[in-house]
Formats: sequence, structure tokens, C-alpha cells
Amino acid sequence: MQEATTDIRQHDQETILTGIFASRSRVVVLRVFMLDPLRAYYQRQLEHATGLPIRAVQRELERLTSVGLLYRRVEGNRSYCQVDMEFPLFDELRSMILKTGSPEERLRGQLAIDESVQLALLREEDNRVLVVTSGGKRPTLAGLDEFTVETMNVDAFTRALSEAPETLAPYLAQGVDLLGRRDGVLWRRIEAAGYIVQRGKGVP
Repeated sequence: MQEATTDIRQHDQETILTGIFASRSRVVVLRVFMLDPLRAYYQRQLEHATGLPIRAVQRELERLTSVGLLYRRVEGNRSYCQVDMEFPLFDELRSMILKTGSPEERLRGQLAIDESVQLALLREEDNRVLVVTSGGKRPTLAGLDEFTVETMNVDAFTRALSEAPETLAPYLAQGVDLLGRRDGVLWRRIEAAGYIVQRGKGVP
């Protein structure tokens, strides 16, 4: 008798959730928010991350806002949306997104919820991850044994970038950015050092 498998990676991840929510576009937009619920996004970021037309992004944002899952705030001429982590079904929805995600998405989801994580770079060829944290403590990652994680604190990373950039080159030149949080000082220093790091798939 053939042994059954429950490995969700063998299935079409979006098809599973589309069957639940009856809208592929909504699933794609929802995935961005649930993988990194601490972050707010504006429409063009979501268009870039999802590959959806801007009108589809706008439509799904309206629907998700109308049910109370997202809330809006305006800064200057931009309107940002962020998931309400107090929404009654937040935990269940996020759990579904993580369970149906790829290993990279589950890694991103676990790193994104840790507020000490400032930067995460994945070298896809060998699943090695460099995580830069405010305290240098290795983040807790559950069920992701396929990744080899190296942790540095912000000061050590900054020093290496200045004094020995070749030690970081495998991540900065060949890796992908898992979080896309590029507003901070670390990214300005990376860019000043001449590195252009591509974003991971689906990362705004």
C-alpha cells in the first residue's frame, strides 16, 4: 500500500487557497501581507510584488479593507495598507498562508515577524541565509532544516561591509533580499558599497 503524503509543497499552493477564497488575486495580495504583517505597503509596491494589474490590486485592497483585515493610513501623497493583527481570523489566515507557502516563503514569514531582524539574504544555490539582527541572536526558525543560517549583529555587518566586503560578497552579489525593507541605514551602506541585490520572488 502506497504511503500517503501531506507535504503541501507537492500541490499548487495558490490553487489550494484560491479554492478557499474563490479569488486568485485576493490570495496573491493576502500572501504579501501575511508573510510580513509588520510592514505597510502602498499600491505600486503590491503591483510589483504580485505581478497583478494595479486595478486588481486596488480592488482586492478595497475588499480586504472593507472586512476589517486591512487598515489604511495616508503619508504625504501615498496611501498605505497594513494588516490588522488584531483581526479575529488573523492567526488562522497567516497559518494557512505559511502552511501553503514554499520553504522560502515560510522562512521569510518567520524572519519577518521577529522585530530584531534587520536584513535577510538568501543564497539560493545552496540555501545559505545571512540574517542581520539588532542583537546578533539567532532567530528561532521552526521546520526549516533545509536552510543553513548565519547570524550577525548590525555592528559586525557594518564593519565587515567597510573592512572586508569580500566576506559578504556571496550574499550581496549572489543572494536575494528576503524582506525588502530598504528604508534603513543598512541598505544605504550596501548601495554605497556598490552592491545591487535583487529582491526575492514576491518581495515588494
